[in-house]
Amino acid sequence: MSSNSSQEVPLIPNMSAIQFLRQTSSMLDLPIRTTATAVVYFHRFNVFMSNQEKNIHVDGSINAQDALYTNEELLTTTCLQLACKATEVPRKVRDLVNVGYRYYHPNSTTLNVNESYFRMRSSLVTSELLLVRALGFDLEIELPFAYCLNVLRGLGSVRYFITDEARKQSKRHHHHPAQKEIWKRMEHDMDPEMSTIARLAWMYVWDSLCSPKIALTHSIPGIGLGCLYLALRTSNVEMSMSMNEYVDLWGASENISVQAVRNVITDLLEFYDHFPVSHFDTNETVQ
Repeated sequence: MSSNSSQEVPLIPNMSAIQFLRQTSSMLDLPIRTTATAVVYFHRFNVFMSNQEKNIHVDGSINAQDALYTNEELLTTTCLQLACKATEVPRKVRDLVNVGYRYYHPNSTTLNVNESYFRMRSSLVTSELLLVRALGFDLEIELPFAYCLNVLRGLGSVRYFITDEARKQSKRHHHHPAQKEIWKRMEHDMDPEMSTIARLAWMYVWDSLCSPKIALTHSIPGIGLGCLYLALRTSNVEMSMSMNEYVDLWGASENISVQAVRNVITDLLEFYDHFPVSHFDTNETVQ
């Protein structure tokens, strides 16, 4: 993630742009990593532009980079196209242009292959070059999903948590489940349809990426640990460790501090004060 200070990066995003990226990705059947990559590109470009001086020409026009910054339709479509290339999920430019046009112009007819279409297509190609430069040619985006779920598997293997029902059965039979049995149950529970904790963690990670401040100023392990801890605390799970022990166990190798995890959780809870409902479908899986 970027090293921008939290004072420079807003917590609340442009939600219309985020919604466009989510809905368009669904229409184009894009994997979650492609959509999330496009979202991070969008955040990074906006932060980059917010630190640039605006150049207004004598005739009142602005340069191409500023024009892209002020054109949400073109910018979001460009982010999506670049994310498709970066994650090796090819989609036709025509499809990207058409879904973008339909989203931003719902009352208009389908965009025909005419001068307007080719003008938009040409703008998209030019804008992609501007976006790549603004991103410093750094297109590799690491995401917290896999890290979060790998820690969740580890939590199960060391009996970090156990459901109330399993604990009652354990007491009745005067024994604790074997490590192998716990591991098998965890592997089974990793199916998003079956695991409440995994689904909650997935939702929290997705929503954290909606926020420019969380996505750009916190580390990947910090986001993963913070979202998983919040999922554990908001589900019907009995915690057997303090937060300090949790972070020491799973964040030590990444030099993650307890305060760093607290900061992620605090920012996410503040984000929910503005948007109490998750904006992403947690049925999606990392591909």
